Amino acid sequence: MKTFDFIDTPSWNRGQSVETSFQDILDRRGIEYRRSTLEEQYKHFDYVTDRGTIDVKARKRVNRSDSSEQDELVWLEFKNTAGDRGWLTSNVDYIAFERQDDFVLIKRAYLYEMASKKCNLDDKVSRGSDALYKGYTRKGRSDLLSIVKMSDILNLPIQVLEK
Repeated sequence: MKTFDFIDTPSWNRGQSVETSFQDILDRRGIEYRRSTLEEQYKHFDYVTDRGTIDVKARKRVNRSDSSEQDELVWLEFKNTAGDRGWLTSNVDYIAFERQDDFVLIKRAYLYEMASKKCNLDDKVSRGSDALYKGYTRKGRSDLLSIVKMSDILNLPIQVLEK
């Protein structure tokens, strides 16, 4: 049974705000869309558009102790907290990464292909701050995460959408 302990947490509220910001871009560009259903959200869809499905990712801190979000490093989720498919291995078409002034839109398949080559998930680290191109699982969870540089993503076919 799914629980909703995450709803109304600071992280959840931040994500909702970022999704609304992205929705403004869709409106300005005249892209037809709808918000995802709850069932689709479990498949990592935030928007279903006339061009494909999109999962919107807010800027992240590298460590919980960091004071603010940054644009240089990006967390990737290979497996979610339950050990199921993470958003990087999902069927969503596009990932939209928030940056301070824009969003970077990339085909998830391109991102997965790059991450599969760059990240050695078998080289496990015990601290998130050490997860650059390595596998990381948070204590008490079954997730599998890694970090890549935003510059790696910017070398792939992307589209930059101004806020």
